[in-house]
Formats: sequence, structure tokens, C-alpha cells
Amino acid sequence: MDVKMFKLFAIASFTLLGFQTVSADVEWVSVNINETCPLIGRAVVAGYEAHDSSPLWVIRANYKNDLVPGKLALIHRVAYIAYGGGECAVSNDTFEVCCADPEEIEWIQSHDGYVPRKAIAAGFTSKNETLYVGRVKYRGALTPGKIQPSHQLMYFSFRGKELTTQVYEVLCSV
Repeated sequence: MDVKMFKLFAIASFTLLGFQTVSADVEWVSVNINETCPLIGRAVVAGYEAHDSSPLWVIRANYKNDLVPGKLALIHRVAYIAYGGGECAVSNDTFEVCCADPEEIEWIQSHDGYVPRKAIAAGFTSKNETLYVGRVKYRGALTPGKIQPSHQLMYFSFRGKELTTQVYEVLCSV
């Protein structure tokens, strides 16, 4: 399936399942770890690693019947999601990289599970709750993760653990 068809399929899927969609020109490109280089310059860079300042991209991956936003450390060739108290590697699987024109997106400060009206839906739980992309500064890193509004938290993975925060930035359309 080419990128354009996948984008239309993703929008249709979210619409059919009752998820809110936004007008931002965001594409979720399905890749494996060996297919990411062509996305340099298109992928949404959400932050950086603490130890070497290398970029962290926004991804999402299917995991235990959820579609979960997470991060890709491209230089280190590993993708992670926060789930069940841990940092779950999804690099051996196919995952999706979020791609967008930087002028079409912005990060908006938020807290306690609140997401602005223009927040970009990025996934869902097995109970059909919409998940959003957030990012937080933590121990020298700026790292992306998932916002789960019903929990009033953002979850992110860091050094093998799933951590939470009540204050974060949300990926939104302009």
C-alpha cells in the first residue's frame, strides 16, 4: 500500500471507529527499522536523547490490541513505546513514523490529560479511547510518549521504564 492510500485508509479507519481527526497534513508511514532513512526531513522530530542529543522521532506501533504512540531513536536504530510499566522495544516489528510539514504542526503546553481541540489523534486503546502524542523534558532529554486523557497523564519510556507526567506538550495542527 503506498503512502497516499495508507493515509486515506488511516483517516477512514479513525472516522469509522468514531475517532476525531484533524486537518493537519500528517502521514503515518509504515516502515521497519531498515526503511527509515528515506523519511529524514519528513519525520516529526519530537525531541532528543539526553546522553548524545540525537533526535527522537514520533512513531506509533500496534501492541496488545492498542495502537500506541512512542519514539524512534534513529541513530540507535531502536523504537520504543511505553506500556504496562515498561519501555517496550518495537524495532523488530513494523511501526509507523509520523511525517508532517513543520509549518503545519505545533507543540502546545498542557496538563492533567487535557488535549487541545487541534490535538492530532495518534492511536487508540483496545477500549477505543483515543491516544495523543505528547512530549516532556526529563533528565536532559526531550522525549515523546502517549497522552491518555482518561488517566489524566502522559506516559513516556525512559531507560527501560514507563514513567508518567501531568505536565507536557501536545502535538497539534496549526
